[in-house]
Amino acid sequence: MSASMVIEHPTPAEFWRAAESFLSTDRATNTQQLSGIKRILDTGARNGERFFTVQATTDPHDIVGSAIVVDSKTVFLCLMPTAITKQLAMHLRANNVDISGVMGLLDATRTFATAYAKPFHIHDTLMLYELMSAPDHGRAHGHVRTATHEDFELLMKWYGAFESEVHMIAVPTPLEERLQRRISQQQITLWIDQDMPVSFAATNALPAMSARIGPVYTPPELRSRGYAQAVTAAASVHLQSDALHTVFLFTDASNPASNKAYQRIGFRHVSDHLHLVFDAP
Repeated sequence: MSASMVIEHPTPAEFWRAAESFLSTDRATNTQQLSGIKRILDTGARNGERFFTVQATTDPHDIVGSAIVVDSKTVFLCLMPTAITKQLAMHLRANNVDISGVMGLLDATRTFATAYAKPFHIHDTLMLYELMSAPDHGRAHGHVRTATHEDFELLMKWYGAFESEVHMIAVPTPLEERLQRRISQQQITLWIDQDMPVSFAATNALPAMSARIGPVYTPPELRSRGYAQAVTAAASVHLQSDALHTVFLFTDASNPASNKAYQRIGFRHVSDHLHLVFDAP
């Protein structure tokens, strides 16, 4: 492999101009970084986000790797050679870039953490799925609708319960602001049974004609009724209604019930990912 150097970009727009073509070559593997940069481009870099590409020294337009540090101080990795992953990790450590964890493909994430040379533990083991067929809604009773601001209080409760259940890493932007934005952008699909919301799925259209679903949440007392399958299938249809997006979602690898539910919809396993957190000194 030819020599390369790490470049930090001062703005998300400059990073995106450099990395768009590179990241778009593998929409599945790079979905975490595509999602992160889309959110930052939409809302602005307000919480210390940082943006890096690795460029071949012989051609500054030849991008061979990239990483972004999002508001939770987590590094989002993309698909890149092992040597480039190590180079990025050592560059961030040498330059005292403030990070708390790293997410990416299983092997790449472990490679990064080892090269970063600080103790870490596993926060999440994730499976990435891609929708491969027309979504199967299952047989749950009810119908679908898009959430409105009248649903805000209920969704605040459900979002908070979801984030607590999955031990979500804290982010600086208040949940109220994040939820209001998603409702305004019609990114939340509700499943309704007997005139009552019983489950929701959030959606996000991404660059490179791709899209992500998540989170998906059903209150514990309403589970095992097919609502999660129904609302996820409906959200997939919503994402593809105005453009033929390739739809992805992440699942908890340790939850066989949810993995089977997504497979029934028409999702198929693509790759395994890790979220590692560096231990405090």
